[in-house]
Amino acid sequence: MKKFKVPKRKQPFFSIVKKIVSVTLWRGIEVINLAGDIPTKCIFVANHEKKKGPVAYELKLPVFNVKWGAHEMLGNYKSRWKYLRDVYYMKKQGYSKFRASFKATFEAIFSKMIYKGIKVIGTYQDARVRSSIENSIEVLENDMAVTIFAEDSNKGYFEEMTSFFAGFVMLSIQYYRKHDVDLPIFPVYYSHKKRKMIIAKPLYVQDFIKQGYDRYKIADIFKDEVNKLFYTYIKD
Repeated sequence: MKKFKVPKRKQPFFSIVKKIVSVTLWRGIEVINLAGDIPTKCIFVANHEKKKGPVAYELKLPVFNVKWGAHEMLGNYKSRWKYLRDVYYMKKQGYSKFRASFKATFEAIFSKMIYKGIKVIGTYQDARVRSSIENSIEVLENDMAVTIFAEDSNKGYFEEMTSFFAGFVMLSIQYYRKHDVDLPIFPVYYSHKKRKMIIAKPLYVQDFIKQGYDRYKIADIFKDEVNKLFYTYIKD
């Protein structure tokens, strides 16, 4: 595993790419900020909105943020191709093997550049998730925000999310243990179809721990808060 490097704030080449995409597929996005001023050091918990969400959050969230994403997409071409074909397109999108293979063959070529541009921390489904949390703490210590897509997308991406993984709760707890700071966590929802991004007021993990909730219950509360944004601002 390569040593993690905190992403650089200045990205001259990707800044040009961002300007191009902001006036093409991601043009006209309305940001509804219910939270007011947002600190540079915080956590965003957001829906993924397939492939479009991470780019939208890169373009429109008001503070510099680093995102969690599948570690396979930061690997070599074979690793990226296999993840795109088997997991993203076949498992999550329900594509046929031929169609998934065709799309993965081309997307795996430039996807690593995009992942690097939108600043992704690799995540894991096993004990190595500890490295994701440690790397995220380092990002936060450098006065940057972390965006986490907590939804369980094993059966695909849905407008209304059914469950959240609790990794973001563990990140908050670990940061609190190290720095005695309960970071604000902002629920966020993005709809590419409606061209809307809603940022809710922050919640704090320690408030829920004091009420006796475990990390799974806390994750469920945040899931409900993100879904509430969908029902209030997106659903017809």
